[in-house]
Amino acid sequence: MSDYDFSSSKNSCACHCVKLIVSLGVTALILWLSLRTTKPKCSIRDVYVRGLDKSVNSDNNVTRRDKNISFQLNVKNEMKEKGVRYDDITLNFYYGTNTSYPIGNFTFDGFKQGKDKEAFKSGMIETSNMPWDDAIKAVSNRSKAVFRVDVSSRIKYKITFWYTKKHDYFVENKVEIDDTGKSSAQQLHCCFGVFGLTLFVLSFLI
Repeated sequence: MSDYDFSSSKNSCACHCVKLIVSLGVTALILWLSLRTTKPKCSIRDVYVRGLDKSVNSDNNVTRRDKNISFQLNVKNEMKEKGVRYDDITLNFYYGTNTSYPIGNFTFDGFKQGKDKEAFKSGMIETSNMPWDDAIKAVSNRSKAVFRVDVSSRIKYKITFWYTKKHDYFVENKVEIDDTGKSSAQQLHCCFGVFGLTLFVLSFLI
């Protein structure tokens, strides 16, 4: 009668346990990666406050100034495997960096956004209770008038064939306007655009 090799049996059992643990770990990692979500990026672009544009406002008559603010909302879904569905998106505008001076709001209808897609939504508000004197004084002194735009909504993510529960979505944006009525970031973008076009043309002429 041959002796039973207990050591070999133990090694085999340990090997199976290690394989099972590794398999479960890999499965858990794949499941976590498939369910992980990233909040969409949001920014406010192309802001134009005509009432602060010195080229069209030769006097300081506040009552005759255009009280509208035009803007563009940019929302980007950077996830390559998941879509996003937005409820109505509300933008609350304030003068200054806090919420002491609300000056208007705007709402975009909800929409679906595909994987790795970017959406651009243009809008305009007519301001109310805007402290124009302070804003005009700021841009006249070669400083900038600061606005705050809070973007809020409820979103859910599409994973394969089903949607997750809804999540709160909130982004605070800071916009600085100078005496052209535009934000400095917007003007910098335009300058780089013109500069890039110039280099492109020169590359064919040289």
